[in-house]
Amino acid sequence: MSARRGRRSLRIAAAATALGLLVSVSAQLTAAADPADLRIEPVPALTLPPELDEFYAPTAGVVAAAAPGQVLRVRAIAPAFFGLAHLNVDAWQLLYRTTNSFGEAIATVTTVLKPRGARPEGGRKLLSYQIAEDSAAQYCAPSYVIQAGSIPADYVNAAEVLIPIAAGIGQGWTVVLPDYEGPNSAYGVSRITAQATLDGIRAVQSFEPAQLSGAATPTALWGYSGGTVPSSFAAEIAGEYAPELNIVGVAAGGVAAADWAGALRHNNRGLYTGLLTGVIAGLMNEYPEVRRVVREEVDPLGQFLIGTKFVLCHPMGTALVPFYDIFAAFRGGDPLSHPVVQRVIAENSLGQRTPSVPVYIYHAQNDEILPGAGVDRLVEKYCAENAPSVTYVRELLAEHISGVLTHLPGAFYWLRDRLDSVPAQPGCAITSPATVVTDPEFAQGLTELVPTAVQAIVGQAIGANR
Repeated sequence: MSARRGRRSLRIAAAATALGLLVSVSAQLTAAADPADLRIEPVPALTLPPELDEFYAPTAGVVAAAAPGQVLRVRAIAPAFFGLAHLNVDAWQLLYRTTNSFGEAIATVTTVLKPRGARPEGGRKLLSYQIAEDSAAQYCAPSYVIQAGSIPADYVNAAEVLIPIAAGIGQGWTVVLPDYEGPNSAYGVSRITAQATLDGIRAVQSFEPAQLSGAATPTALWGYSGGTVPSSFAAEIAGEYAPELNIVGVAAGGVAAADWAGALRHNNRGLYTGLLTGVIAGLMNEYPEVRRVVREEVDPLGQFLIGTKFVLCHPMGTALVPFYDIFAAFRGGDPLSHPVVQRVIAENSLGQRTPSVPVYIYHAQNDEILPGAGVDRLVEKYCAENAPSVTYVRELLAEHISGVLTHLPGAFYWLRDRLDSVPAQPGCAITSPATVVTDPEFAQGLTELVPTAVQAIVGQAIGANR
């Protein structure tokens, strides 16, 4: 009898231990639902790329149990320009749950930057800036590039960080830089990147140190070139995917997804063929069927060139093998006629819905990378569908690279008006100036933004008194 009682006691003890572990795990998951209960981890002692940083790799069970936008981990970071010049702002990174193109739970990271100082009355405004990551490798993500001690292999992205710092932090706004491509670097994929952007906004609005006002926070989105893939698609799906967010405006310049097929055909055998093969690599990261098509129907040299894009950030990836005919590498003929390619392009093209928020679109008429005809058609569609507010600027004497600078003041002032509660002009306003460089707004914008950027680089606190 005593032996049986002993075995029974052991079974009871084991059951109690298992129950205790389950309760503990459940408590941890429940605690993760409230960002206020999450411990802010210290600045990492060593800056590692996402491929080697365990912060980016939560367990699948924790991610699956979370709601979209729910914060899973938080850590402080030391932000720096080009990994060296320390920025005098408060900064954190939030690991949060979002959703991929197929409705599956995934986790990604957003970087939160805030001016020094106390929370202003009414809370801060929020700018979600989508950097043109344009890469199929994780170490090219904004969350790595912005950290002190990072290797700025993507020097273009490292430089672009100055735009939201000068325009956002300089105005006293909180800024978020989402890793919108997600853990698999889904470059060029619209739905996952837009959903990751919107969930990143949800995440930071629940994070008390960001000094926001929850879902009521006036929020603006901004992106150029590759950064318009998430920004513009977010404008189309926000009303359905995240209707509680107070998005007051979306600015998008050098719009990438207005005509994917046209852009791919235009860049084949051109100076920017490297961008084309990079997009193919990004689609392969998200779509197993695209990966299968490439492996079965692309010749060995084409597969090698596409494969290089999985390890290169976009400046090097773009420069690699210009003028190559990647279409000729497809054994089955024109890849744009392949059913899988056609379906994937359709799923990731703009124009599927009418934006529910005001949008500001700027595009050079002679854009050498992204032909403007597709953007013209997109705007015509928005206008015909009675979008609430569309401002479209078609500059003649500009192209894709110079457009980054020439339309910077216009987008900045338009977004600032929206965040300052100035109503957007209803309906459609389309202008085709020869140049915007001669506009007084252009010079005024540069005199306001450039000194602020310099002050940030040399370590001055900016935006604290706004």
